[in-house]
Amino acid sequence: ARVAGASLAAQLADAGLRVLLVDRASFPSPTLSTHFFRGGYAATVFKRLGVLDTLLASGSPPLYKEYWYLGGNAMYKRLDPKTPGEVGYSLSVRRETLDHVLVRRATSHPDVTLMEKTRVTGLNWENGRVTGATLNTNDQMLSVRSQLVVGADGRFSIVGKQVNPVVETSAPPYRALFYCYVTKFESPTGGPLDGPELSVFGDEIAYVFPSDGGTTCIALSINLSEYPKARSNREQYFSERIEAHPGIAERFAAATKTGNVIGTACDPNYVRVPYGPGWALVGDAGMHQDPWSGRGIDMAAVQSTFLAEAVTSWMNGAESEESAMRSYHQQRNEHGLELYLNTVKVAPDTSKLY
Repeated sequence: ARVAGASLAAQLADAGLRVLLVDRASFPSPTLSTHFFRGGYAATVFKRLGVLDTLLASGSPPLYKEYWYLGGNAMYKRLDPKTPGEVGYSLSVRRETLDHVLVRRATSHPDVTLMEKTRVTGLNWENGRVTGATLNTNDQMLSVRSQLVVGADGRFSIVGKQVNPVVETSAPPYRALFYCYVTKFESPTGGPLDGPELSVFGDEIAYVFPSDGGTTCIALSINLSEYPKARSNREQYFSERIEAHPGIAERFAAATKTGNVIGTACDPNYVRVPYGPGWALVGDAGMHQDPWSGRGIDMAAVQSTFLAEAVTSWMNGAESEESAMRSYHQQRNEHGLELYLNTVKVAPDTSKLY
């Protein structure tokens, strides 16, 4: 019930379909994510869903610029945002805020039912077709039937595991990611915070994402070979590595840290065939790439619109299931495959960016 699932549920309900949203979490709640997204992708979807103004009201500043520091340079290059689209700016909204807004949008429709703190334990099958799922809620087992089961359950997708989809392409993990939040972080210009900052130095990227509620997310992408060292003392390692990025180091040191450094080694990259009889995959469940390029939310939101269109076309009789879902597969790849391949190409050594 996060970005891909809640966005999809809202669109399907708007089209007259009944949707059951299931999530093992309750909302609002955080999830591991640096939560940056672009105007022409996710922000456009959120505008069409009518929640963009709510996200802006959370205090997330419109990011009309980007600031790049290359090769350890303390001076930035100020650029226009990539893929601004009709919205014209990017945003960074913490997941406890963003996901809760999307869940509220979905469940405002009477045809969407949300079951929180509920796990999918398995899929139900009849004659080679998925016909529903078995759920565990309040330590009770419940079997539900549906015309379609969608795995919007991320890179560890239970649905993806059980349907065993064909993998179109894959690559090993190359990087690890750590981040923390600060307040009172100053803009590089001395004015309002108006853009993300990216400092690329060797095979390392430091990021600054001005976010909602007066917070700023400071992130660090490192080569996977550095992960054991970073994990052993993540607070010290993080501070020392940010200090090596002169464009942001002093402002990070002067800001107020609001929590611990969190992070993880990244998972394998893959592109899966995203549909089969009675099932579909959307977001990271179907296409997952290293988060260094910040594509996850954009992919999830845009793919939800492709899948919503396909499912609606099938269920209102305009197309057969196979034709509609084949169109979804094609749209997903046309939109995301090149972005995925570029992410994987650069991941082993991000010094290729300059």
